Amino acid sequence: MDYIEYAKQTSSNRVYPLSIAEGYQSGDIIAGNINDVQCVMFWHYCGFAYLSGKVTDPFLNRISEDYFRKETKRRFVLITDDEKVIQFFEGKDGLVMDQRKEYSFGDDVTFSKEDFHTDLRIEKIDASNIKAIQGRIIPAFSWESDDAFLKNGFGYVAMDGEQFAAIAFSAAVSSEEVDIGVETNEAYRNRGLARILAKYMIREIMANGKTPVWAHAAGNTASMKTALGVGFKEIHSNTIIRKA
Repeated sequence: MDYIEYAKQTSSNRVYPLSIAEGYQSGDIIAGNINDVQCVMFWHYCGFAYLSGKVTDPFLNRISEDYFRKETKRRFVLITDDEKVIQFFEGKDGLVMDQRKEYSFGDDVTFSKEDFHTDLRIEKIDASNIKAIQGRIIPAFSWESDDAFLKNGFGYVAMDGEQFAAIAFSAAVSSEEVDIGVETNEAYRNRGLARILAKYMIREIMANGKTPVWAHAAGNTASMKTALGVGFKEIHSNTIIRKA
């Protein structure tokens, strides 16, 4: 079964399903019915899950029982804009819903040399510095190992001597797009480091012929400000369904 076409049909953050189907990143691909595949679920290593195809009630019941009611080997967060899926899970005990904002990069955005200026040392992430990176949204959030990230992903880190200050990296990678994740050490916030490193990422992504994309939970105003500040434009809103 070629799941790449199913991944391409995903309307929400399709870089994540494609990253699995194309073999860039780890995750599970679960077919609604192996003998008559109408719907497929892509469950990324980071915990994000996406549906593609014709969603059936039996499959949604299976997701409810096997992924929301039972303990799973990693977190399970269903992201969708399908009204049928949203209505199915709406009001169910033990679940909460939120919104996730999705962005595309403006074609008319250009950067000057000053956009990349900082007093800190900017390095490409490699085996020599990846262990210094700390926080929540870092390569370990999206990649099952450092080796997997260094092979198929990339990113930039700001260092103050030997101290990690901030990072921007490929949270999800496909043949078409790269989703950018950022994290700033609390001691170095409000210095514009996330924007600077995001620009490094955008420049490299576009140089490789791919499209930079961005997404965040609706309440993450810091991520929103960074996205808008480097030239992204909000294009879509998805519903997040997760355990309470």
